[in-house]
Amino acid sequence: MARFGIEARHLRAYRAAADREIGLFEQVLAPLLHSRGPDASARAEENTRELAALSVRLHATLVKSGLPAAIRR
Repeated sequence: MARFGIEARHLRAYRAAADREIGLFEQVLAPLLHSRGPDASARAEENTRELAALSVRLHATLVKSGLPAAIRR
């Protein structure tokens, strides 16, 4: 990313966005994480993996769909 002019100071925005997303996922997963069922831990791990994968896909889609508009500005 450095060759495009993105420096360490720019990465703070990425980190802040990731932290907000993690907070949202923690809220969504909280009931399952606090569940004491026999398979609660396994379900929480599976849901966490699925949310992470969906989040990556959503982020990529949003960025890809927004870039053409940014180029036209």
